[in-house]
Amino acid sequence: MVPPLALGLLVRGSPPPMALVAVALVELASAAVLVFWWLRRRSLSSADVGLTSRHWVRDALLGAATVPPRLLVEFGVLIPLAGGAQNPGVEEVLTNASAGVAALTATLVLGVVGGGLAEELYFRGLLMGALPKSFVHRRAALYGAAVVSVLLFAALHLPASAPDAAAIVLAGLVYTGLFLLTRRLTTTMVAHALWNTAAVITVVSVYGAWPGL
Repeated sequence: MVPPLALGLLVRGSPPPMALVAVALVELASAAVLVFWWLRRRSLSSADVGLTSRHWVRDALLGAATVPPRLLVEFGVLIPLAGGAQNPGVEEVLTNASAGVAALTATLVLGVVGGGLAEELYFRGLLMGALPKSFVHRRAALYGAAVVSVLLFAALHLPASAPDAAAIVLAGLVYTGLFLLTRRLTTTMVAHALWNTAAVITVVSVYGAWPGL
């Protein structure tokens, strides 16, 4: 639910807010370096990973439209099945929220920057945008990369239960489907960043209390 790749490396408890922000920035920097190194090596452009300003308003609206139905499915069905307030992802958000406004804000930064931006550069931009262009049969390579993207995305988020696995596979399918539909990262980045933000806010609203209230 708050899925940037580095979360599995963090210790239990509430990490310092600046540590969460640092993780987010390192994830984004490493993703950007890897992607643009690959583009330069293959003589590709940023458009080949889906980084373009074309149709950005329409793409942003499309990405945003995927968030409400996912909130209904995950918070109405999957998270209650996965333990509700005892779900590890929910517990992590609540731990950060209880540590104060700074920690909650840092959690949102991690979700937007480490998840919405960095992960989309990795899983959709590089894996589905740039890598298939190295193959002769690009369409087949694209759809093969789409399957790998969903499976790898799910595996690296370390789901703790079957409902958690269903939730992260659903997320991967949504982001992968958006990229296949538009071939641009605007849609997937907006969808991913807004989802992480909405999930944190909903967890605190449903299962916890706002810091200072």
